[in-house]
Amino acid sequence: MEMWSEVKLSALAPGFRLDPEFYRPEFLAREGELFHLPCVSLDRLAYVTDGEHGSVPYTAAGVRYLTAENVRHGYIDITDVRYVDDWVNRRNARATVEAGNILISIKGTLGQIAVAEQWLPPANMNRDVAVIKIRSQQLKSEFLAAFLMSRFGQFQALREGSGGVQQMITLGRLRSIKIPLLNREAQNHIESLWQGAAVRRNSARSLYTTAVQIIEEEFGLATINLNQSIGYEACVSEMSDKRRWDSEFYKAKYRHVIERVLKSTKTKVEKFIALRRVLSYLTNGHTPLHHDLAVGDVLFLTAEHVADFSLDFTTDKRILRIHHETELARTALREGDILVTIKGKVGNCAVVRNCPRAANINQDVALVRLRNGIHPYFFAAWFNSLVGKQLVEQRSTGGINPFLGLGNLRGMPFPVIDQKEQQRIGNLVQETVEKASSAERQASDLLENAKHRIEELIEQGAASNGRD
Repeated sequence: MEMWSEVKLSALAPGFRLDPEFYRPEFLAREGELFHLPCVSLDRLAYVTDGEHGSVPYTAAGVRYLTAENVRHGYIDITDVRYVDDWVNRRNARATVEAGNILISIKGTLGQIAVAEQWLPPANMNRDVAVIKIRSQQLKSEFLAAFLMSRFGQFQALREGSGGVQQMITLGRLRSIKIPLLNREAQNHIESLWQGAAVRRNSARSLYTTAVQIIEEEFGLATINLNQSIGYEACVSEMSDKRRWDSEFYKAKYRHVIERVLKSTKTKVEKFIALRRVLSYLTNGHTPLHHDLAVGDVLFLTAEHVADFSLDFTTDKRILRIHHETELARTALREGDILVTIKGKVGNCAVVRNCPRAANINQDVALVRLRNGIHPYFFAAWFNSLVGKQLVEQRSTGGINPFLGLGNLRGMPFPVIDQKEQQRIGNLVQETVEKASSAERQASDLLENAKHRIEELIEQGAASNGRD
């Protein structure tokens, strides 16, 4: 690939862009292919605006408040979504998200796309996200989203971006992105692929929820009430034994979940033991010093890539093979490993399956290997269950950015049940998770097909016009 290109002053008009990144050879080549087709700037086809610029108070429920972290790979992930009161939604009515709207991340990781589905509203968003509300009969939402995810949309988002470490794209530049007006038949085909992906994605989401519910039902947690009492107490002897002097650790709800599990009548829990007794190996990774994470051939997972029961291997973060085989050899992933997030969104747990290539982890993720006889999916289900989440919360430190130290992780309670029962529950969870993973892969494949079909149509149009 060429590193440099010459641009005549006349070529700068009418935009008169002096930043050399705008004229990178690969950008100019893709622009040349795209502009063989009739194109219209985005603001001619849609209303484009961003979200709330000020700070807002969060609530336990209400209107979903989306950030760039919730926009990923074509869909909206509400796993860790926050909520605001309806008055925030009314105050920022221009950014109210409705079904069919397209969301795009415009700060940090640029160009992540999602289409709002019927189940999402009410929802609003912050300034790191822009909403695109189509107002032209010539354009379908799913087609526009797939185009923006294609290389002909992504190069424009990257080219129009600015900033160094924290990339961003202004609304003015976003509105200037050029959209090809392909025929209705082509758009209908893309719409069909996208909607098929949405069906499979929703199926996967439902199955992951079912996987969590399996162990909760086994331990009688389906009807548990975790409303906190105003006051609670702890004995000095207990505080000395736990070596924790912070009052938050002794909230009544943490004791309540343990007592509820011990009283389970469906699956009998013999006792709780410290997690260290079922571990054969526990460590976390680190980020190689002075390394550019855009360079390398080994996948590098962080906490954002670990969800309950699932891993996102589409990360664009990379490390070098030499890092993977030397300083990070102890955290080189292998089939059957378990990953737990220990910083930020702590306690998400997933089993490593079908890793597409060599992969490693950073300091915000713990690598767990179990002793023989412990079912990995029973272990993951325990962490991802309501009780597991409460016990992780109890042992985490820090407020705004929680941290679960490896020492506190080792001391987390783990239930001892009959071996056959553990295998039965673990197998049932594994079967459910594998069905969910299969549905996720099918959804991803359909979105890739939609993107590739758009790219093919643009390339074919460029070739045809070139011959003419």
